[in-house]
Amino acid sequence: MKDSKLYPSYEEYGQPKKNVLVISCIDLRLTDNLLEFLHFDNLINRYDHVAMAGASLCGSYKKNQDKFHPEAVKKYKSIPHWENALMDHVQIAYDLHDIGDIYIVEHEDCGAYKKFLKQGEVKDRKKEMHLHKKYADDLTEKIRAKLPALNVHSFILDLRGNVRML
Repeated sequence: MKDSKLYPSYEEYGQPKKNVLVISCIDLRLTDNLLEFLHFDNLINRYDHVAMAGASLCGSYKKNQDKFHPEAVKKYKSIPHWENALMDHVQIAYDLHDIGDIYIVEHEDCGAYKKFLKQGEVKDRKKEMHLHKKYADDLTEKIRAKLPALNVHSFILDLRGNVRML
């Protein structure tokens, strides 16, 4: 018997009527779970997908750069530019594919959060959840400032593939 996944109801965020841009992390453990959620949301062949380490974390770098570990920024030299690259993807998806919604999909136990943020930032599960919400909210604010017509929804995947709103 296949396990049933828990997903937010449409009442919590509204079913997308147009195409969607999905912004997610690169974590290999949850790729199939993300795909299942998108299919459940009736988005087969209706979404663009951008995967970046940390999802919203590096998409809100400029506002939060003091939280990043200097050694990580030194090693991964392009981190400061990921925000611009992501916003360019948002714009081209809007221009070419008539997106109406953006799904920011974070996940538990994110290696990028542990690797990029200063030691002690991600102390425990509760603190990590708070950080995912904070960075997703920061990225949402940035997207809405540029393209206010877009609906932005933030989700978090747990390690069993369940999805909740952030």
